[in-house]
Amino acid sequence: MNFVEHIVDHLRSGQINNYPQPIALNLGLVYTVKLEDRKTNLFWLPFEFTGLAYIDTGQLVNVHPYYRGVIIEEIEFSRGTDLHKPQTEEAFIKAIFQKSWEMHKLLQQEKYASLQGNAPDFLTKMLYITDWLRYYNSVITVGVGKKIG
Repeated sequence: MNFVEHIVDHLRSGQINNYPQPIALNLGLVYTVKLEDRKTNLFWLPFEFTGLAYIDTGQLVNVHPYYRGVIIEEIEFSRGTDLHKPQTEEAFIKAIFQKSWEMHKLLQQEKYASLQGNAPDFLTKMLYITDWLRYYNSVITVGVGKKIG
């Protein structure tokens, strides 16, 4: 299963309750929220506002970087119809490094200059997000608890 998109199955199945207010996941390792458009789900590092934006178009999901509180729609990590999207952790890390130069150029433009970001900062934070995805994707539900009463 796709390393980046695996989490969308959990959103759709209701395993992650995503409300229009921030929710801490996995003891606050990452926060999530569903935006008002009801299509975009953000996953970001605590207090960093850097992570991933999952935009659900129905059958397909597009994944963009969420950096310093802004969704960077010019850069795609995964497009629903793209046969070459990263399927593994290694492929995702490679995509992060490749896209970081595009991110660097965007951050120099007037539209994103106010973010005062840079590629090393972006890469560091995205590697933290990768660590969390690795952790999240490896978690296995052991069984359903029984209510005693």
